[in-house]
Amino acid sequence: MQETVPKNLNNPPDAPEDSSPNDAIQPHWFIRVLREPLIHFLVLGALLFGLYFWVNGSFLNSSLKPASDQIELSAGVLEMLKSNWRRQWGSNPPPEELQAAIDQYIREEVLYREALKLGMDQNDLIIRRRLVQKMEFLAEDLDTLPEPTDQELQSYLAAHPESYAIPSRFSFSQIYFSRELRGSEADADARKLLSQLQAQPEKVHPRELGDRTMLPTQFTRQSPSEITGLLGSTFAREISPVTTLGWQGPFHSVYGTHLIQATEILSGHPATLAEVRHDVRLDWLRAERSQRNQKFYQQLRDRYTVKIDPEALAEPMAKNSAPSEAH
Repeated sequence: MQETVPKNLNNPPDAPEDSSPNDAIQPHWFIRVLREPLIHFLVLGALLFGLYFWVNGSFLNSSLKPASDQIELSAGVLEMLKSNWRRQWGSNPPPEELQAAIDQYIREEVLYREALKLGMDQNDLIIRRRLVQKMEFLAEDLDTLPEPTDQELQSYLAAHPESYAIPSRFSFSQIYFSRELRGSEADADARKLLSQLQAQPEKVHPRELGDRTMLPTQFTRQSPSEITGLLGSTFAREISPVTTLGWQGPFHSVYGTHLIQATEILSGHPATLAEVRHDVRLDWLRAERSQRNQKFYQQLRDRYTVKIDPEALAEPMAKNSAPSEAH
């Protein structure tokens, strides 16, 4: 029997003899994978995720990345906790109270750090003001005020004499006439009694005269401002020209009509440094501190350039200046 020999020994028995032209340009397997919709979704998600980190990276690095996961209670912190207890109770804390203070400190530190990680310190008006206050305290700590000299205090006093003028002071007793009880006769009754007091003061007993009142009968070395607080500005103004002792009046208060017996009059005068040194020193220190704080701020302010949106600034001004429309 004659055997048949295949024409092409390189081809498998079941392979066709001729290859199709499309077989040479068939896509590779990974090209087919890239055409899958799921792959498109994953690639797009990765791009968006990367873009988010690129835009928000500075915030995440500063706010969400913990600086440290270790809380250290140094000797200084422990002494602060003990000092707080001693200041409140006057003795060293027992071990259980110290442990409770430590636990509270740790709790506050944990919550504080977590709040910083979440950016809760950003755009908070209370925290902003507290930090500003701490900067002001820092400026005062770094620039201790010297004790003022007598010459500096005298110069400050000379520049502000009205602030330290010694006011006049009056000591007097009073007889009260009620307008509610006497009506329009209150002044006439007061003048009638004044004539008797001036003519025969030794025969008249002031405490037995006039109308009953809750007001004191004796006033000792009262300044005009103190008299105003007690009897009103009209009474203080009316007795201010009084320069002689004895019974005088009538004068008028918010309560009614009064006769007064002036027993002591101390005239007002410009103050000497010896009289007001304490007050002048405190005011000088306050003024000096204010000037130094302003200088410190100005040095910091000079580091910055400030830009204000002119349109946004002008808009509320224009609204405020616009006449209101009638409804």
